[in-house]
Amino acid sequence: MSELALVHVAYQAIHQKLLNGTYVPGMLLSESELSGELGMSRTPVRAAVSLLEKEGFVRTLKKKGILVQGIEVGELFDIYDLLLALYSFALDQIDEHQYELDLEALRGHLGDMLEASDNKLNREYYECGLKFMKTLLLAIDNRSILETFDRYKDKMLFFVVAYRSTKGSNRPYTGRKLYAELLDLLTEKNYSEAKKFLKQYKLGSQEELLRHSQSLTLT
Repeated sequence: MSELALVHVAYQAIHQKLLNGTYVPGMLLSESELSGELGMSRTPVRAAVSLLEKEGFVRTLKKKGILVQGIEVGELFDIYDLLLALYSFALDQIDEHQYELDLEALRGHLGDMLEASDNKLNREYYECGLKFMKTLLLAIDNRSILETFDRYKDKMLFFVVAYRSTKGSNRPYTGRKLYAELLDLLTEKNYSEAKKFLKQYKLGSQEELLRHSQSLTLT
C-alpha cells in the first residue's frame, strides 16, 4: 500500500473513533500507540494527525502527545447560526421555486432515528438528524451549500456524541419530536412555519448550552 493510501487509512480510522466517542476531548493520544493500533509506521499516522489538527479535532503538544480538542460554546453558536441560515435559505428556495422534497427519504431518516434512540445508539441517532437536514438541502441542488454543510457536520456530530457520552443529558433523544413535527410541516408544504420552528429550536438549544456552559467547554 502506498504512503498516501496509508495516510488515508490512518485518517479515517482516527476520525471514526473521534466521531464514535472513543476518543473524547481531554484525552491524550500518542503516535506510538496509534501506530500500534493501526499496524503501521508512525510516518503516515503523523500525517493523518496533521490533517485532523488542521480540522480542529486534535492538537499536538510537544513531548506530551496528541490532545483531543474540545469545541468552545462560542464556536458552537456560530455553527448553529450558519446551519440555520442554510436551512432557512433552502426552505425559501423550495417555497419560491416549488422544488420537490424527497419526503420518502426524510421519513426513512426519521425511522432510523427512532430505531437508534430505542437502542441508545448515540452516534447513529445524531447522524440520522444530520442526514435528515442534508436531504432538505439536497432539494435545491446547490453544491456550495452542500459543501459548507459537509464541512461542519462532523464538528457537530463530534460535539454531541462526545458530550452525551461524557456528560449525559437531562433531555436525551428529544430530537425525535423535533424531526417528526418538522416532517409534518414539510409534508404540508408549510415552509414559513418550518423556518420559525427551526429558529425556535435553535434558540432553545443555545439557551441549554448557556445553562451548561461550564461543563460544555470540553478542552
